[in-house]
Amino acid sequence: MEYFMQIYGTLPRAGPGSNELTRRAYQLLTDIPESPRILDVGCGPGMQTVELLKISNGSVVALDLLPQMIERVQAEAERAGVSDRLVTIEQDMSKMDFPPGSFDVIWSEGAIYLMGFEAGLKKLKQFVKPGGYVAVSEVVWLKPNPPSELVQFWQEYPEIDTVEAKLGVIERSGYELIDHFLFPPSAWMEHYYDPMEKRIAEKALEWRGNSEGEAVLKEAKHEISMFQQYSDYYSYAFFVMRNPVSA
Repeated sequence: MEYFMQIYGTLPRAGPGSNELTRRAYQLLTDIPESPRILDVGCGPGMQTVELLKISNGSVVALDLLPQMIERVQAEAERAGVSDRLVTIEQDMSKMDFPPGSFDVIWSEGAIYLMGFEAGLKKLKQFVKPGGYVAVSEVVWLKPNPPSELVQFWQEYPEIDTVEAKLGVIERSGYELIDHFLFPPSAWMEHYYDPMEKRIAEKALEWRGNSEGEAVLKEAKHEISMFQQYSDYYSYAFFVMRNPVSA
């Protein structure tokens, strides 16, 4: 974990995304309070957390299991001058136990997979108010018959599926779909793979001969290589949905 965090834990984002995509998803939320209460699940280093604080005029509860991420999101919010509206919780997302209907908006960029897409949506639904919104980003297949090498790469997340299949999960989980959109390749590169490549280069000499460090570097290089070769087969999609008032 130490070597993993020195690569992945130092990146601007914990996964694909951008402030532009966060804003685009947030703009789909209508009929919310002037100062909404937002839960950011799996906040990571907090780039989207800070953006939500800036654009919402609301308060954000940022939750992450890793203390390093909690420290980073607090520091980023302080630098942006919005820390007075931030609360952080160091907790496993599977153990969340907020009172029902605690939040106007629940957000999760690239993290809901840790609970599983369907299981995660069902868990989040109890914490969002009737009429409130849930917005998540999730990896999806873009076309059929991906190469076997790519299928093997994604075996660690068996719920990767098509956009249509994810929309079916949203419907049977009791949500009203507001909209969805795909991430462009730039959302993978600018704040994720480009800085990751720099970190790999910085650590390559330092960790030479260190089996644990070299294993982390190999894994990171392989992840980047998969995207470079097969980005036409997969990406992330943002899904914005609403908890029906009638529920």
